[in-house]
Amino acid sequence: MGRRSEFTPAQKRDAVLAVLTKRKTVSEVCREMGVSETSFARWREKALAAMEDALADKAERSGREARLEAQLAETQRALGRVTLENELRGKALRDWT
Repeated sequence: MGRRSEFTPAQKRDAVLAVLTKRKTVSEVCREMGVSETSFARWREKALAAMEDALADKAERSGREARLEAQLAETQRALGRVTLENELRGKALRDWT
């Protein structure tokens, strides 16, 4: 697992905005903050993805949420089946010995 960032979300936002508004270059921001261009690229991708989610219309968000809820329900059902199978196997093993 990576280490915890020393920068606040506001600092990351300001850095990304400085580059997007062409006030600074990626190299300048990275040098000033002491971060790699890879880290900065990750911040920028997260920021852009969050903007896309925030700007999506309500119907699109609702559809995505419905798909995620359906996936979660299926995952919970599968977990329930696996849990039951493991319990039954454990009981059968205890009864067998």
